[in-house]
Amino acid sequence: MRVMIVDDSKTIVKIVSMLLEKKIDSELEIVQCSSGEVALRKLNDIEVDLILLDVVMDGMDGFETCQKIKNNPKTEDIAVIFLTSRTEEDDIIKGFEVGGIDYISKPFRETEFIARVKTQLKIIKLQKREIESTQSEVILKMGEIGESRSEETANHVKRVAEYSYLLAELCGLEENECQLLSTASPMHDIGKVSTPDNILKKPGKLTKEEFQEMQKHTTIGYKLFASSRGEILKTAAIVAHEHHEKYNGKGYPRGLKGNEIHIYGRITAVVDVFDALGSERVYKKAWELDKITSLLIEEKGEHFDPYLVDLFMDNIDKFLKIREKFKD
Repeated sequence: MRVMIVDDSKTIVKIVSMLLEKKIDSELEIVQCSSGEVALRKLNDIEVDLILLDVVMDGMDGFETCQKIKNNPKTEDIAVIFLTSRTEEDDIIKGFEVGGIDYISKPFRETEFIARVKTQLKIIKLQKREIESTQSEVILKMGEIGESRSEETANHVKRVAEYSYLLAELCGLEENECQLLSTASPMHDIGKVSTPDNILKKPGKLTKEEFQEMQKHTTIGYKLFASSRGEILKTAAIVAHEHHEKYNGKGYPRGLKGNEIHIYGRITAVVDVFDALGSERVYKKAWELDKITSLLIEEKGEHFDPYLVDLFMDNIDKFLKIREKFKD
């Protein structure tokens, strides 16, 4: 989690930073700001979970800073605790009126400061977990809806999610990245909700014009989530946009090449094709496993990231266990 300290006293900033790191959570990321103006500029570029905000500062005071934070849709949900020497009742009331969630007076008692900040951080964590849980459920259901339009099974998105986590883990991504990709990957084809049925369910080969229409699903899926501030939905935007890019630069929609394609997109490309080829679709029969693996190997460095294909093939038994667990 990230905490921002806004105070024009270097001493206070140093003391508060030390308490946060040593008494509350050593893994907190701390952002230090010497004024409200500096804080607002930084908030344009980074996401913050909690702000500890002084009131009396040169230039913009804490009340005005808080009002600007709360009036900006990008930052309005950030929790703000005032940490100030202003202790008059009117000041405390104003602090809550402009959007503060707590008001701690300086000089503060260390134990009280720690307890109140810890409480707010726990609340923020619980809120984030609830939001992420809701997002995950909605994403899975939306993914199933998207797949059902093309008469694919709900288990396809479940398999892709499991495959994505496993391949991400094998290539060394952090646990939180593996989980993000697994949660977001069911949305890879959500843009197909806008693809006409006569194209989506056509049993034969698409014409050039029909294929161009089909390709739009990547950009449409991206636009659905691109403006989101949530990590899961931002990941879903990447996956939707880039899962049809090819390692050789001949994919769509942007013709990205090699590592220009986000690792989430490269992983999803491999596992989506593996599962799609092994499943019966309206326009084809399911392929045999040896034919699928032969294609993956042939397309190393062409369609797919060669390193990811090697990882996949070296661990194919693990992927087959997932396929068996969630078979149609």
